[in-house]
Amino acid sequence: MLTHLLNKDDLRSLLMHLAQPNLGALSLSAGALRGANQWAIAAGLVEPQGLTTAGTLVATKDPYLETTVTDWLIHVHLSLSDHRLWKYFIYEFLPNYSSFTQDELLHSCREKFTMELPETLRKSVRALLNAYTETEAIARSKFLSQEKKRYSSSNPDLSNPYNIGYCLAKVWERDFQSQQHVLVNEIVDADVGLTKILGITREQLQQQLDLLATHNIIEQRSAKPHLAGTKSFIKGEAESIYQVHRCWETSLDLLEKAYENDLATPNRPLIQSLGALIEDGGEVPDFSQFLEWASGLVVLDGGSKMITNLAS
Repeated sequence: MLTHLLNKDDLRSLLMHLAQPNLGALSLSAGALRGANQWAIAAGLVEPQGLTTAGTLVATKDPYLETTVTDWLIHVHLSLSDHRLWKYFIYEFLPNYSSFTQDELLHSCREKFTMELPETLRKSVRALLNAYTETEAIARSKFLSQEKKRYSSSNPDLSNPYNIGYCLAKVWERDFQSQQHVLVNEIVDADVGLTKILGITREQLQQQLDLLATHNIIEQRSAKPHLAGTKSFIKGEAESIYQVHRCWETSLDLLEKAYENDLATPNRPLIQSLGALIEDGGEVPDFSQFLEWASGLVVLDGGSKMITNLAS
């Protein structure tokens, strides 16, 4: 079980070292390195040989681990992993307890995992809840929210369709492998499927699938018989049972597009160069916030060109 708290600074250092080993020795304590390795392997970013293909893309597209996409990637990989606590939490506990306290979750886990040491369970539950509620973990996913001592799952950040597409593609790899199309019920009604991984209802997942279709991530086609050698018709509005056809080649294609379409991706080098404009102690703005600020400036002559150059 994961017992170390997720520390993105340590995880970031590990990924950067694996991506660029010529930078020198990794400056992490033995305990910090164990924790970073534990999380990197669980999140599907690292394997014994080094970075995974997903880990390489993360290290390239989001070296500071600041995007919502990376938070969702860690979440979906954990949800699809063999980590028993995570699987229990996502697929069994949350569907029955949309609002709960840490003590309630811990009590339920003790009943489920009777062979685990109480202290191990306590640390693992703390690590799980910390991961979803700390900014330096994966709180940007908004999979869980916290108000005082209560946690709830009701308003995840599903604003990036390619991010949702990546989650679907990873579930598809597990459940349907190389199949090109499946019935929609096989996706929305799966016991350990996308509905529970995203923390939404069956109806909300149907809406997400409609959105994915508008971005050509999937096609929704009629399940009615059609001539051999021809494509089935696009589903009608009244059809509740239809086929979902995948339009992606690999899940990594969708992950790359998810990073390209993450409007809240911070631009650390740009922010560092604008350090004097950021008040001491203030929150570091997202790149999208900077663009909003810049677009409101009233400038003369070459000013707009200057803003464009900064933004690029």
